[in-house]
Amino acid sequence: MAYEQRRGGGARLLIGLVIAGVSVATYLSRRTTNELTGETQYVKLSEKQEVALGLSSAPTLTRQFGGATADADLARYVTRVGERVASRSAAAKTKYPFTFTVLGDRKTVNAFALPGGPIFITEALLSRMTNEAQLAGVLGHEIGHVVARHGAEHLAKADLTAGLVGATVVATSDPDSPGSARAKAALAMATAQLISMKFGRDDELESDRLGVRFMAEAGYDAAQMGEVMKVLKAAGGGKTAEFFSTHPDPDNRLERIAAAVKDLPKGGELGEAEFRTNVLDKRGDAPKAIDEAPVDDAPLPRREKSAKETTTTISQLPDEARETLRLIATGGPFPYDRDGIEFKNREGRLPYRPGGYYREYTVPTPGERTRGARRIVTGANGERYYSDDHYETFSRVAP
Repeated sequence: MAYEQRRGGGARLLIGLVIAGVSVATYLSRRTTNELTGETQYVKLSEKQEVALGLSSAPTLTRQFGGATADADLARYVTRVGERVASRSAAAKTKYPFTFTVLGDRKTVNAFALPGGPIFITEALLSRMTNEAQLAGVLGHEIGHVVARHGAEHLAKADLTAGLVGATVVATSDPDSPGSARAKAALAMATAQLISMKFGRDDELESDRLGVRFMAEAGYDAAQMGEVMKVLKAAGGGKTAEFFSTHPDPDNRLERIAAAVKDLPKGGELGEAEFRTNVLDKRGDAPKAIDEAPVDDAPLPRREKSAKETTTTISQLPDEARETLRLIATGGPFPYDRDGIEFKNREGRLPYRPGGYYREYTVPTPGERTRGARRIVTGANGERYYSDDHYETFSRVAP
């Protein structure tokens, strides 16, 4: 019996080695050089197959996010910006037919690309930007995924991973101990996932570099790519935003983006007015100006002192507020479930910004059994405001 087990184990090992060898040989046979990036890649699909795959997958992905936006003007605007980036940059040298779709999802902060050219961005992410250059940066990043053929690379890596995992399962399986085989297979899969995660992070960093390059070549201010990272981090409100489930954390990318921008010409368009007209003003959440209110015999409402008119230093804040700022800087954990939710600025006491721009956090009040009236409100670009009267007045916290 022991002999038969040893012979069976040897046969399984041999079969596993054959499967692994075929998987590796197949993967290596897919070697090619990317004409745009100059990098050596292993890709499963031809460019035509990438385009066909992207076109066939796009409808399913669109449905998963509630469909395309119902705002045709918004869709045309984003397409116009995307086509400018694609046509005025090195991406134009490729043969990919880029398309740009705005998804009607106002909760999921994300953007992504399919192989072959389809690019998507949610209304939730759009609403958190402040200018057209930031939009160009996100679209340029996703264009980078397409031209760098990351989708085709991952399909080839997935085939290799599946082959190696299968080889490990065959070689290590014990028919008399199925639990042990399952454990070994799970370990092999976990190892494979770690390898794939590393590749994914490298892809994102490469797309950052390409996105900065493409937006600059299209005439936009490339420094706004760094601002995009800050906006996205703030969108998480101390938690993990959906964007970062498919993209590395921005803290690991800001330095590299800054280095890429440093080598490019300074300046470029921001497109603030165009973005406000085509995106921000259409959401209808800007506070109505006093001089637009109907005229009657009632006195105009008293204007509270705004955060622009008063400032305070960190040292002037109460100890509890300084502790709240520390928690915000480190990402928590926060004492209250509602810490990090959106502050909607309904009364217009803070400067107008698009929906999702501000986040609020509790400053505990000694002796209070509830959250009390003290708050810290943060802005997507690093602003910090303190209120000790439940949003009636604010002071801007100096850096």
